Amino acid sequence: MSVRAVQLDFLHPAGRGSRLGPLLLIVGAIVALAALSYQRHLAQEVVAREAHISDMRGMASRSAPALSEQESDTPEVREQIKKANAVLQQMNVPWSELFAAIESAEGSNIALLAVQPDPRSRTLLLGGEARNLPAILGYMERLERTRRLRDVVLVTHELRSKEPGQPVAFALNAAWVESR
Repeated sequence: MSVRAVQLDFLHPAGRGSRLGPLLLIVGAIVALAALSYQRHLAQEVVAREAHISDMRGMASRSAPALSEQESDTPEVREQIKKANAVLQQMNVPWSELFAAIESAEGSNIALLAVQPDPRSRTLLLGGEARNLPAILGYMERLERTRRLRDVVLVTHELRSKEPGQPVAFALNAAWVESR
């Protein structure tokens, strides 16, 4: 067995690898520039969408002013103004804050079935079912601990003995606090 001598020539590289290297470098640089351009485009789009979301949140939190009646208005126009003001009051209810407070207080033993806000008196009527009376009382305590609901009162409760599991139907009344 004979060992062949290895010839190393560092000055004149031979083979396909030497021709392919510069081509791969150019292709890699083009791909890197394209990725950088796409990243900048995505960053600009994110900034634009965040600005749009901020505008939408501002519009959602803004309360619409009530319409006022004038002396020259006819009775029909005054009635329309009253209806429009009622709609504006419903629109000005802080829905997201109220739902967040209600959802943060929910438990596994409570099924909330109805939410009825009264914008004029700033009260909220909640209707639902619970496994038992202590579950309702615990739910009331959790609602009181939220920053948005106060003076939670059990208005009615009824044991439904003919239904499976004998749930307790209930209605709660609570006052909501506006955020500052």
